[in-house]
Order: sequence, then C-alpha cells, then structure tokens
Amino acid sequence: MRKLSLLLLNVLLCISINSCAQVEKTKIKKIQKPNVIVILADDVGYADVGFQDVVQPDITTPNLNKLAENGIVFRNAYASSPVCSNSRLALSTGRYQQRWGAYYYGQGGLPSNEYTIAEMMKEAGYKTMKVGKTHLNNGPKSDPMKHGFDHWLGFKHHSWDYFLLSEKDVEAYEKKSPGSSKKAKMAPFGPLTRDSKTTESFENTNTTEVFTNESIKFIKESDDEPFYLQLEYNAVHTALTRAPKILQEKYNVPKRPFNRKDEVWEYPHWDPIAQPDYNEWYDQTCHLGITDAYGRKIYLAHLEYMDMMIGNIVKTLKEKGIFENTIIFFSSDNGGSDQSYANNEPINAYKYCLMDGGIKVPMFVSWPKEFSKSHKVDATVTHRDLYASLSEITGIPPKKELDGKSLIPLLKGETVKLHSEPLFWDSGPREKNWVVKDGDWKLVFRDKSKNYHKFELDDNGLVKDKLIEIPLTNGMQLYNLKEDPNETNNLAISNPEKVVEMENLYKKWRLQMADPINGKKAK
Repeated sequence: MRKLSLLLLNVLLCISINSCAQVEKTKIKKIQKPNVIVILADDVGYADVGFQDVVQPDITTPNLNKLAENGIVFRNAYASSPVCSNSRLALSTGRYQQRWGAYYYGQGGLPSNEYTIAEMMKEAGYKTMKVGKTHLNNGPKSDPMKHGFDHWLGFKHHSWDYFLLSEKDVEAYEKKSPGSSKKAKMAPFGPLTRDSKTTESFENTNTTEVFTNESIKFIKESDDEPFYLQLEYNAVHTALTRAPKILQEKYNVPKRPFNRKDEVWEYPHWDPIAQPDYNEWYDQTCHLGITDAYGRKIYLAHLEYMDMMIGNIVKTLKEKGIFENTIIFFSSDNGGSDQSYANNEPINAYKYCLMDGGIKVPMFVSWPKEFSKSHKVDATVTHRDLYASLSEITGIPPKKELDGKSLIPLLKGETVKLHSEPLFWDSGPREKNWVVKDGDWKLVFRDKSKNYHKFELDDNGLVKDKLIEIPLTNGMQLYNLKEDPNETNNLAISNPEKVVEMENLYKKWRLQMADPINGKKAK
C-alpha cells in the first residue's frame, strides 16, 4: 500500500512539474523579445524608393515596398544632419549630436560619456552586430567594438570602393605606384575590417553582397537569444563608377572591368600613373567634375541591388520562422546627393544643406506581430526617436536624457503628433546654416548662397551632359511647410515677428549645445 502511495505521489509530482514547465515555456514564449534590424542606406533620394507618395518612374524597390506596405511609413521623417557622420551619431545616441560639438564633417566624434542603442540592446540581453559603414568622426567610443557590438564587419570611413575589396587590389596599386593606395583617402579600397582585429579580403563580389551575406550568417547563428543587427550599406554613396554585374545588362551600362594586370586602368578607374593627382580624379568622379552619362543608371542599379539583398534577408527571417517578431527599421542617413544622381523631387535641394532635400528622408518600420495593419503617419519624426522607441520596447532606461521620443504611440495609433517642441538643425560655423522647425513653420538661415546641380535624362535614360544649376539663396528664410512643402515661398519679410520669435528659439537652444570640436579631440 505504501509503495502504491509513493508511486502515486511521484506520478502527481511529475505531472505537476511538467505542467509548471509547460506554463513557464508558454510564459517565455509570450514575452519573447523581438529581434531588431536597423537598415540605414546612404544618400538615397527622397523620391527614389517605391513606398513614397511621389516616386520616380525609373526606380525598382519591390522588397522595400512590400515591407513598407505591411508596416508604418513616416511621411515627415528627418535626419539630424545633412551629412552622414553627424546623422549617424544622432541616430545611435538618440540625442542632438551638437550637445558634444558634432556639427559637420570631422567634428564631435563619439565621446566616452555618450551611450548608443547597441549598448542598450546588449544590456537588454541581445546579441549584437554591426555590418557595413561606421562613420562617426573618431572619438574614444567610435569603434563598434567599444560601443556595444559583439562583432562587426565593414569600414570606418565615409566611403569605400564597392568592388575592390582585396589585399590584391592594394598590392596592384602599390606595384604600379608605391604609396598610391594611401593617397586614396576619399574613396578607399582593399580589405574590410573584422572586429577591429583583422582585415578580410573578398574577391568577385561587392560591398552590398558582402554586408548582406554577413548579416544573413549572423541571423542564422542567433538561436538562443534575440539579436540586434545594425546594417549600414554604403549604397548608394559615391563613388558610383560601375554597376553590380547582375544588373549591368538590365540597365544597359558599360561593364568597365578592372583588371589588376592591365597596363592602364581606364577612367573612371583611377590610374596613379596616368592621373597622378588623386584629388582631381575624385572631383571628377564624385563631385560632378565630369558628367557620367550612365550615372543615373548606375545609381539605380546599386539601389535595386540593395533592395534585392534586403529581400534575401527577409527570406532568411521567414525561413527561420522569426519574421513576424522582427522589427525592421529602414531609412537613409540624410537627403539624396546631387553628386550621385539621386532624385529628391519635389522637395527642395540635396545633401549638405538644411533645406528639406538635405534632411528629409524615407523611413518606415515593419513589425508584423504587433503592427500588421499598414498605414502612413504624417507626424514629424526624426532618427533620434529610434533610441527612445527601443528603450520602451526593451524596458532599458536611457543613461542620459534623450532628445528623441518613442515612436510607439504613433505606431499604435494613440496619437497623431509626437513632437510638440521645436526641432533644430545646425551645421556650425563652417557652413553657417541652421534651422528651427516649430509645427508647420520652418526658419532657415544660410550665410552664403550655394549652387546645386540637377540632372536631366534623355530618351534613353542617359544623363544629359549639361547639368542645371539650382541656386540656394542666403539670408533668413521662413516657410510654412503645410501650405508650401517644397519651400518655394519665403515669408520672412511679411512675417518679421515670427522670424524674431523662431530665431530666439534657436539662440536659446544653441546656448545649451557645446561648441564645435574636432572629433579626434573628443574625450
């Protein structure tokens, strides 16, 4: 009888333990943390992705379109800067980069007392990886291995050659002209960096494919813990000298092959013997010194190829059964560049300036598990809001006060407005160009006038040789973006009181910011 009682007790205990374990498994599954992928493209034109309200007819981005169609598209999204490095600093920290002196190229860096999204995600128990471009203007924490990433593969520069990714390419240049590889500072080439410890060569490929394959490998290997992937393509940044091989025929662009053994490397490749002045070559290929008839087509090919690679990432997520609970954030680091034949129409101007063409960006968030109903949001949002959003999702509070706000209320439809406070942009004393946006009003100050170049296409989709100069006037400019979203009607003279009011807002904000500092001097 006693044996029977003990046996019955053991059976009941086993049932109880299994039931508790099942409940615990169910509980864990219910509160499973979402995976997060942040995809940041480089210099993408505002009208060059298919999910926008105004889309250029020559673009092909079906994978981005599908993600956006099943996600939340932000119609009024802004970068924190018209140049990449400063914009990336703000996105990574959720704060105005001017708080530590980052106004323009080479300034601010990432100081030791600023904290990044990656550090927060790591604290939340995420496996983290950075892939692609890391351009943060130096500073003690600018290295991805020092601000929250377990691993990274890519480059720490504003640009990199898409195709010359091997030590053999460096050797070929050095053999032709000793010291030439070091002259190529503006568009470097050669092996990519892994984990800040080693370099890795790649043959017969391009950066977009390499970065995608690395991302897919990371996703496949992340089984026991949620992951945070920050994927920053260099597409579609200059130098755009040739198209991805798979799309050359579709876009009918010349192959322009690079053979290390050729006696002369034909333009648009740089030959240090035929053209000893590297800066001259860079101005010709990257600053419109020579108009490339195939420039727009090459840009489009790189854009479509990036879209194809993003499609491969989505396919991997679905095959692994984790797509539904993966947050995908997509945007561009700043406005499209006239130098790469991007198209920002109908908004005004391009990268480098604080008209909307320099700072207004495509942006969407996809999270099928939580937000399956597609809709578009008109509220003004910024890249800085990403940090606050992930802080709310993970429950990890920020280490410093953020300037961004969580996007979650917008995503849930709980509010139609996120920022009631004025927003600011400032490129510092070098450019003397600053902005205040307060509701529908935008005040722009530019000390010196500036010209941009607009391209026109012929019937074959080739860039016409003569570019159209677009002048940007200097002085104080006031626009009502609700009535005049393309900034064509300066209301400053007819609204002097509004100008003074908004200028005072800027002055008050500027007093809270640090003075510009070289990123190499950041502490």
